[in-house]
Amino acid sequence: ELIGEEASKIGTRLYHGNWSSPGAGEIDGNQIIVFGAGDGYCYGFDAEPILDDGDSPVLTERWRFDCNPPDYKVKAGKKIKYATHDGPSEIIATPVFYEERVYVAIGQDLEHGEGIGALSCIDASQRGDISSSGLLWRYTGINRAISTVSIAGGLVYAADYAGNVHCLDAETGKLIWQHDTLAHIWGSTLVADGKVFIGTEDGILTVLKASKEKEVLAEIEFSGPIFSSPVVANQTLY
Repeated sequence: ELIGEEASKIGTRLYHGNWSSPGAGEIDGNQIIVFGAGDGYCYGFDAEPILDDGDSPVLTERWRFDCNPPDYKVKAGKKIKYATHDGPSEIIATPVFYEERVYVAIGQDLEHGEGIGALSCIDASQRGDISSSGLLWRYTGINRAISTVSIAGGLVYAADYAGNVHCLDAETGKLIWQHDTLAHIWGSTLVADGKVFIGTEDGILTVLKASKEKEVLAEIEFSGPIFSSPVVANQTLY
């Protein structure tokens, strides 16, 4: 049964397509649905639908946030074309809710190759177009990413398509350390048992210590590329 759908007309503004999965969190006791869209904006919707004028159930838009820095769209008075190295991107990663903040990186279809990226930390408690007021910090040292971030112990672990794993302070966005896996990354980081797990296109599962001190604990070779994200259940890594 359809309970509600967005009415923000995201589909009319797509760069290429919608890829992201929705996430969720809670603000002042209210459930919020967050969605990283194909227009480069991250949206926050009230989870309780209302009836619009046509008696269709819709999700009220609480806020929207442009995850592309302004200079990714226009430079020297000229609009930058989509899919170029220095241009804007959509959101493919799933936004992560953490302590009334949302963390999400921009990226593109991997057939477009590498390019500049941005990881934004958004104040999810606001309303309206919060592209300026809702920006708590933005890290542009990351390349395009399709990976969802992991957050543990006050640290954000983010992987980009170029093959870098970035460890940032979740509060300030300050870079703590960076590790180059030397291969493209499709999947997302997983934090478990005090470790950060990430697979690469070269078929290497890299295991890093989940701490402010960078330490490579293992590099395990598989027989083919690792495109998926690792998962832990019942003390077993899948």
